[in-house]
Amino acid sequence: MGLGKFFQSLTNSAVRRELYEFTRGDAKFYYTSSDKSVQDGEIIYEAITLTRSAIDSSSDLEKNSIDITFALNSKFAQDCLRSALEENILVKVSKLQFGNLSTLWQGRVTAVKPDGVEITLKCETDYTSLGRAGARYKYQRTCCHDLYGSGCKLDKSQWGIQTTVKSVDKLNVQLRDLAVDDNYFRLGMLQSSTGVNVAIESSSGQSVTLIRRLDTLADQVTTDEALLAYNTTKQTWLQAINAETIATSALIEAIADRDALDPASPTYEQDLLDAQAIVDQKQSELDNAHQQTQDAQNAFDVASESVFFVTVYPGCMKSLTACHRFNNTDNFLGFAYMPEDNPTTTRIV
Repeated sequence: MGLGKFFQSLTNSAVRRELYEFTRGDAKFYYTSSDKSVQDGEIIYEAITLTRSAIDSSSDLEKNSIDITFALNSKFAQDCLRSALEENILVKVSKLQFGNLSTLWQGRVTAVKPDGVEITLKCETDYTSLGRAGARYKYQRTCCHDLYGSGCKLDKSQWGIQTTVKSVDKLNVQLRDLAVDDNYFRLGMLQSSTGVNVAIESSSGQSVTLIRRLDTLADQVTTDEALLAYNTTKQTWLQAINAETIATSALIEAIADRDALDPASPTYEQDLLDAQAIVDQKQSELDNAHQQTQDAQNAFDVASESVFFVTVYPGCMKSLTACHRFNNTDNFLGFAYMPEDNPTTTRIV
């Protein structure tokens, strides 16, 4: 190692790097607030925009909480926001310096707060017993499960509707080809073509109203002309694929007929020439069909660049009636027939 590289390596090892490990169920997520990814053994900590509040070194451990702030487009933070912390998310903050890894803080996520262009995870130490989701369940009329979560057990992929954005006006998003009732998507979510999710406040016809603005959605508007070109080129491509499949089958059949000729036949030589001519013709037709498929695919790929698909998911009002709409009443965790008033305070006994 040269002298320059030696001092560079020494400088790098002296730089303090903070590492964040999040555990949710069996899944682990590794991040660092450093300007580039950090590898510790076989673990690679992904460099992302990440900050935290100061760690209090007081002896009152129960109040030693921290806030960890992610950028709004962080998929992990968005997943935490959607899940409503139905399952525990454990956190460990470590320091890597001079090749030594030491733990600075560990605990669990107890709340998720979106704020402008950021999402903040409120974290408390392991000494906070009420940080567990199970300890916060209450007797209530509405279901306490997170929609599409582990308690709800609905398969999210089965309920998403893929569509395109026609226009965006602040919180109002105009979509296409939706054939659902008004407010079908209320309290649901819209997933952009880049995978960013935002909650839906209400829906009517082809329009949904978002809870917060998603500025990048304006760059994912699909024009009518672009969508028409996409559908046209896609249909042409599929027809070309079908034609190539037919041409392939015809060639295989021609080869089989040629190979099945009887060499003992007195007309074998002429039959072979005729059969080979048919094989050559079918091969030429297949080559032409293959080229048409390639051209059609290239045209479709170009058209696809101007079309952005988004997915909208229906919401749930957490009532027994809403749960019935999903045919999921077996997993309803609410007490739908609880009285709405307290008879000791609202009635004369």
